[in-house]
Amino acid sequence: MKSVTESCVLSKPMSMVFDFLSNFENMPKWSTQFVKGIVLADGKKKLVTPFGEAFVRIDSDKNTGVIDIYAGPTESQMNPAFMRVISFPDGTCGVTFTFFKWPETSDQMWEMFCDWIKIEVGNIKKLFS
Repeated sequence: MKSVTESCVLSKPMSMVFDFLSNFENMPKWSTQFVKGIVLADGKKKLVTPFGEAFVRIDSDKNTGVIDIYAGPTESQMNPAFMRVISFPDGTCGVTFTFFKWPETSDQMWEMFCDWIKIEVGNIKKLFS
């Protein structure tokens, strides 16, 4: 299975970065390639993407800095992307973001996601500069 990981170091505290990135409402601010908007339909969180609407769920743990983002066309067909916010002793933090190529992901879509993850992590870096 293929994977791609991008990372950055930010001069902000882990708690600030974690709170921002784990908040569904902030996704359009940093995930500008994949998220074109957000909607709440019947109490369900959905993203507006270049491919149409997608369900989304964020599982996060501030103690470990883990943010798992699940997205897909139905609630039973969601694939995860894995983010981690790591606290450093000097008060700064690091962010890693990993995608895996799932069996249903076409080669063309995979290449696009590999390009997008670089942009998304770049956005995170700009937002916290």
